[in-house]
Amino acid sequence: MEICYYYQILDIGVVYEKGRAGGRLWKPGERKRLREELSFWRELLELVAMEEKGIDCAERLFDSINTLCGQYKLSNYERIIKLQKEITGDQCFFEINKEEEGKINRLMLRLLSDAEKCLADFKGKERAYRLLAILHNFPRVMHGSNLLNRNCHPISFQNAWTYAQGYMNDKMKEEYSIYL
Repeated sequence: MEICYYYQILDIGVVYEKGRAGGRLWKPGERKRLREELSFWRELLELVAMEEKGIDCAERLFDSINTLCGQYKLSNYERIIKLQKEITGDQCFFEINKEEEGKINRLMLRLLSDAEKCLADFKGKERAYRLLAILHNFPRVMHGSNLLNRNCHPISFQNAWTYAQGYMNDKMKEEYSIYL
C-alpha cells in the first residue's frame, strides 16, 4: 500500500480527535480511548517504516482500524474501512523528501509520546489536546492530494512548523526545535 495513505489516515485521525476536545477535565473513558488512538497513530508510523522496507502492511492496518472501531465508534475511521479496496489498489504519486520525512516522523513520535504522558495526569487534558493541535498539520506535509478527504490540501514543512509554533510556549519551541 502506498505510504501517503498511512499519513492521510493519521491526518484524518488527529484532526478529528483535536476537534473533540471539550471541557477541562477528562470524561470517563476518554483517556482510555485516547490512549488507544495514540497507540494506533504510533503504529501507523511504524507501518510506514515497514512499507519503506518493502513489507506490505495493508492487512495489518485494516485489522487495527477494525479493532479500534470495534471498541469505539469512530466514524472517521469507519469511512476508511469502506474505501479499503480503492486504497489498497491505488497508486499515489507523491515524492516524499526523505530528510524532511525523518525529521517529521521523529517530531510526530515525540509529540505522541508527550501526549501519552499527559494521560496519566488528571489535569493533563488541556496539554494533551494542545500537543494534538501542534501535531495536526505535520501528516499533511507527507502526502499529496488527499483521496480520503478531498477538502484537505498538502502544505509545506515550513508552514506546518509555523502553524505549530502558534500553539507552543517558549519552552516547547526550544524542546521541539531540535527536530528541525
